[in-house]
Amino acid sequence: MSPKDEEMEVFSSASTEALQGSDYVPVITDSGVKDSVSDLPKSILEYYTNIEKVLEREDFENNSERELLEEKLLEQIKSDGITKILYHWDCSRVVERMLVNCSNPTLLEVGSLILPHIVEIACHSFASHVLELFIMKLVREIYTNESSEVVELAEKVFRKLVLDVANLISNTHGSYTLRVALQVLVGARIEDEKKKRKRWDIGKNSFYETKDTHPALKKILHKFTKRLVKMDVGSLLWSNQGAPLLSVLLLLLHRTNNKSLPGLKSVVSSSFEKKVTDYKGFEQFGALPAVLLDSKASYVVQSYIKICNKEELDDLYNQQYKEIVVPLSLHSVANYTVQTLLENISSRALALDMCSKIVPVFEDLLAESITGVVISVTKCCYHHGLTSNFDIMKTLLDAFHIPDEQSSLFFRCVMSMTTYEVLLEKIEYSKKPTQSGKPRRDRFEATLAGSLLLQGLFQLGLLGPLEEGICSLSEDHIVYLATNPQSSHAVQAFLSSVTIPVSAKHRFIRAAAFLTDKLVVTPCGSRIVEVMWLAADSPLKSAIAQTMIAKEQAIRENTYGSIVFKNCNLKAFKQGLNTWEESEKRKKKNVESFEKIINNESAVESAEKSVTRGEESIGGEVVENLSSKNTKPKKVKRKDSVISDKPKKSKKKKIET
Repeated sequence: MSPKDEEMEVFSSASTEALQGSDYVPVITDSGVKDSVSDLPKSILEYYTNIEKVLEREDFENNSERELLEEKLLEQIKSDGITKILYHWDCSRVVERMLVNCSNPTLLEVGSLILPHIVEIACHSFASHVLELFIMKLVREIYTNESSEVVELAEKVFRKLVLDVANLISNTHGSYTLRVALQVLVGARIEDEKKKRKRWDIGKNSFYETKDTHPALKKILHKFTKRLVKMDVGSLLWSNQGAPLLSVLLLLLHRTNNKSLPGLKSVVSSSFEKKVTDYKGFEQFGALPAVLLDSKASYVVQSYIKICNKEELDDLYNQQYKEIVVPLSLHSVANYTVQTLLENISSRALALDMCSKIVPVFEDLLAESITGVVISVTKCCYHHGLTSNFDIMKTLLDAFHIPDEQSSLFFRCVMSMTTYEVLLEKIEYSKKPTQSGKPRRDRFEATLAGSLLLQGLFQLGLLGPLEEGICSLSEDHIVYLATNPQSSHAVQAFLSSVTIPVSAKHRFIRAAAFLTDKLVVTPCGSRIVEVMWLAADSPLKSAIAQTMIAKEQAIRENTYGSIVFKNCNLKAFKQGLNTWEESEKRKKKNVESFEKIINNESAVESAEKSVTRGEESIGGEVVENLSSKNTKPKKVKRKDSVISDKPKKSKKKKIET
């Protein structure tokens, strides 16, 4: 057996013995369900096309008209055959549209038609979308009406899915249908799973989110999860269809505090024992956990990291990541688990150790286009207050090869994710005229990775050479950055960051104030104008207002411009400068007083809680105050507090502390 085959081999039976019982289900590699496409006559297709137009318009005077149309459509579906209709792209969409606002009898009738062919439908690329929406509507109906007929139908549907779970997992569409069914039963939508639905536009509002699972669904969920956990979890970990299902299962079992969760977590943790030593390009680092290097298994590890508590995360880092965090960060697949660990680790000491090893290899990470780890390090430093422990700015200047005399180009290098030498070549090329003799434009290149990295740096308050770069931009570059969907978020982070000096913000606003009429009529630019307005002082607000008033008609006719015009109170500015200034002062005073009340309330509450618990904050960490156990808590008094320290009168008996 080759090393690659050994990687995909099921882990030792001891790792899954605890989960296997008499009803153990092996994983089947091929479901045998053919993804056929129906060939319907032209007359039938025209009928369904006309019905879809009526359903899309929602042109019904009352519910009886809709129910009449649903009855006729169901009769046609019965005569044509439910599978033929659902196996056709256009006709399956018609059934979906009918299900969105269908009545209870229609839902039950559709269920009776789907039930005999539910496994084949779940594994079909078109029909599976209808089944997913049907399951959502079925569960929503249980929460809203609690009909016994609907509950009975739901039990039958999920019983069918549970019995054929092995066939469903071996199919791409069947596996996704199972994941949707699990989320619907729990009432929690996994963010990563939302993006995978191609036809989410039709039934996007049918999902019912809840904090507590319905009693009738708890029994179904228990049987469902029990059957899944009894499968060969070790094989699921390495399967294209099984790994996403296992990942969703971990997150949902954690949400519901299911008894099967510890056993499932132990199987995932035991998978770290399998090592590979001859992985191409990483031989010098010795043995690495195979589960972190595999694109499918590492996805499950990310979910595992998210549900671990502090002690489990500390053990995971010390045992698996501590000595090999650098090679894992540089690996094209394993780096995603490093990012997840950086975002979820709660120990400041371990976060410091982790960042201290990754920061020196920033240049290697950027060279390999693994910018996600660099961005996660900035977030981790901000969360744990590690900014002063590293010279991140100098490390990045060296990584981009920025000389001291050209530090003003640092902003452009980071935003475009290019080194100084490459950027210089592009700038020199832009100075050369075209063949016709016309001058070239110095085009700015914005990347998503560069924008995210700049957002992290601005959040940390690391400005330095970035200030000169962002404040000395040309008008064309400002308009491009502020209206670009990617780079506009970096500009917004710069203007809204509490750690950036006000003088630097005002310097940028002075350059951009006379361009607001161009920015305000675009989706991203309008957002930047509002942030500029909040960060500006009175003279700068006046300059912004005058620029927009000059193009008032065009701005007010624009959707985005009219919103900004109203939010900036430019109607009062037109009435007169004195009126507008007084209005702005009142607004600012109200905001400040409101913030003061909120801050005082939170300060008093946190102080009282810390005194009551006997805790003190030392170096950013909460430490138990041992002396407070034998002393009475002291009252916290604030001279500037608007909240009275006197206790309110109460009829209840006073509780002694």
